[in-house]
Amino acid sequence: MTAGYRSVKEDGMPVLKASRVYRVPETTLRDRVLLKIDPDTCVMGKVPMFDQFQEAKIVEHSKNMAALGYGYTQQECVDAASMYAVQLGIRTKDKPLTMSWMRGFMKRWTEIRLTKPRGLEYARVKMAS
Repeated sequence: MTAGYRSVKEDGMPVLKASRVYRVPETTLRDRVLLKIDPDTCVMGKVPMFDQFQEAKIVEHSKNMAALGYGYTQQECVDAASMYAVQLGIRTKDKPLTMSWMRGFMKRWTEIRLTKPRGLEYARVKMAS
């Protein structure tokens, strides 16, 4: 996309030709050339609900709980984030977050990983020792 944008702006290549050469959608390239979309925008789609600092707090809380031996399931993480969003006034109780939010969250925070929970007996032995 960036190479196509530069070819149009700097070399004067037509948008249609640049879109074919660089294999990018013509309308997307045209929108960037006409400055309808910021040329530096890399990701299309919705802006995340939480800012970077707020999401970092969710990650830190999850890591702390995992270190104490209580890992969250995906649904528990979504529920906790929903309560946090309600507390911040971003969402209402009747519109909780969904698993699609969780998928986006996992893409943004690759340091968080999912593991299968261990059996209850193993957890008891570990906590007793």
